[in-house]
Amino acid sequence: MATVEDILMSKGPDIIVADPSTTVHEATVLMCEANVGAVVIKEQNEARGIFTERDLLRRVVVPGRNPDQIELREVMTSPVRSVSLGADVRECREIFTREHLRHLAVVEEGALLGMISLRDVLAVEVAEDEQLLQDR
Repeated sequence: MATVEDILMSKGPDIIVADPSTTVHEATVLMCEANVGAVVIKEQNEARGIFTERDLLRRVVVPGRNPDQIELREVMTSPVRSVSLGADVRECREIFTREHLRHLAVVEEGALLGMISLRDVLAVEVAEDEQLLQDR
């Protein structure tokens, strides 16, 4: 069974990070440029929250707030849900399903090492299933 470490090794540890004072518009531009669905909000080298596409819709767009005037600290989800490098993909999928999440921070000894998404986990599970079928 693959682990979070396996996922990060294949996709890379790149994380899109923003300051709590970053505007929603600035964060959305960062997310679009990196083709990701979330940005981690860090302050004093610690992950304080996460801002996702879902946060954008529910906390900014639907209430009619101006993304140029709203700072991430006002609309981020906190605390950030995390897993360790040794967590297996099944455990991650269960967290995604149970907690209705799409992104998990990867944290080891307090250090933010990367992010994984539900899509990353599903891709690994599909690849493992295909390998099982080929081995038959």
